[in-house]
Amino acid sequence: MKLGFIGFGEAAFELSVGLKQEGLEKILAHDVMLDHPTFGPQIKERAIQAQVELHSNPEGVLNEVDVVMVAVPADKAYEVSEVLKLHLKKDCIYVDVSASTPVVKQNINKNIQEKNAFFVDAAMLGPLPVYKHKVPISASGNGVDRLIALMTPYGMDITKVSENPGDASAIKLVRSIYMKGVAALYLELLEAAHEFNIEELVLDSISETMDSKSFKETMNR
Repeated sequence: MKLGFIGFGEAAFELSVGLKQEGLEKILAHDVMLDHPTFGPQIKERAIQAQVELHSNPEGVLNEVDVVMVAVPADKAYEVSEVLKLHLKKDCIYVDVSASTPVVKQNINKNIQEKNAFFVDAAMLGPLPVYKHKVPISASGNGVDRLIALMTPYGMDITKVSENPGDASAIKLVRSIYMKGVAALYLELLEAAHEFNIEELVLDSISETMDSKSFKETMNR
């Protein structure tokens, strides 16, 4: 099995490091910033660390791989799919791991279906430097079952949401209302507690309340 990455930033690097440790022999990648004077050397150094074969153009990756993971900025995801579909092989699994909206994922899926390839909307739900390839992933689309079958032997933690592109990204975006919101509340809480020099007393009091019940029980109450 051969895996490719389009976009070799932090996500692709951390996944590659973990998958190599699991025994995945062939990983290829292309990044549009490969020749950039500042970012190019960093990409090349990461590729050496992760034992990833870099290609100067996306065709070099797509011609060889069974699965391509597209890890580009959200605002570039659809544009990139327009370019990549020209070189996509039939039955290749196209996995978009960008933080795009559900509508964008649905439109990318339409592009991929034109080439009789399989599409997966993948939402990574954890810090990659911590989990690497074992980061929990929620996935939707017609290629999820195939992706799970190929990548589970290499330790990836992929959960099927549905056959509908966009559903996995919807989970991540709605989940982030809480995850990012609570982080902001933590900061506001600590600033106020620090002002009165009562940090530990406040944290102990909240811990007593929050630790006594599960998240769902607390939310429902």
